[in-house]
Amino acid sequence: MVLPKSEKDRIAGMIMQGIEHHKILERVRETSGRNRTSILEKKDIENIIAAYGLSVNQSRHSDNSTSVRLIAQDMKDAGELLYFKDQGELDPQNTEIPSEEFVLAFMKEGQQLMFSEQLKNTEKLQVCMDSTHCISQYTGFQLTTLMTITDLHQGFPVAFLISSTVNTEIVKVFLDKIKDRMGVVQAQVFMSDDDPLFRNAWYATMGGDITVKYLNCSWHTDRAFRKSISSKISVSFIEKATVYQMLRALMDEEEEDKFHKQCEGFLGY
Repeated sequence: MVLPKSEKDRIAGMIMQGIEHHKILERVRETSGRNRTSILEKKDIENIIAAYGLSVNQSRHSDNSTSVRLIAQDMKDAGELLYFKDQGELDPQNTEIPSEEFVLAFMKEGQQLMFSEQLKNTEKLQVCMDSTHCISQYTGFQLTTLMTITDLHQGFPVAFLISSTVNTEIVKVFLDKIKDRMGVVQAQVFMSDDDPLFRNAWYATMGGDITVKYLNCSWHTDRAFRKSISSKISVSFIEKATVYQMLRALMDEEEEDKFHKQCEGFLGY
């Protein structure tokens, strides 16, 4: 069984926060129920470290703030740091970010190499952005991942953002720093959740002559279906289940003619 992408992101966030690996195993197993993460092993963590290009150093200093600054300096020395602003500081070049916010953005060497290769063929370039909550024992931080779709149709993370808040201003700074490093990313497809935040930030920083197809990811679309059916349709549970199954069939249909026929049937239901 394969670990879901959201779980890999969450575990990667824990690793980057310096949580000891045995504690990651305990925490993930305790909160996973009966899915794949309930049998998480040390080897899974090692695979995530390798796939995400993470450092195996788990702590640099007993003081968390000092440890983070040391890690950020290491990233800067290695040419991997995109942006860093600690809590309690005001960035004069990005005054739209309040002083109380924490922002750390980086792109590892392996990520940059992969991204550079993909940017050579922008006709097929597809990018995704998503945020994961509760990435460590420190509440109030989120991990935002920028991913590209490889030739094998798999997502590959090319940059990370750890921040105390995810809003348009912070994401724009994140994307601006990526643009400074990689140039304008002319993606053909941009996929995110149903919140326009990521799309707006992408358009503001990377928008230009190219027409981008904006898509919602299937997981968030499915969640929106369930939420709307539950709150807006006053019918029996069986009928709600039928409506949901019809919507899922529409969402999963790949042939245009069949989609239109099914859509007509759904609207006449």
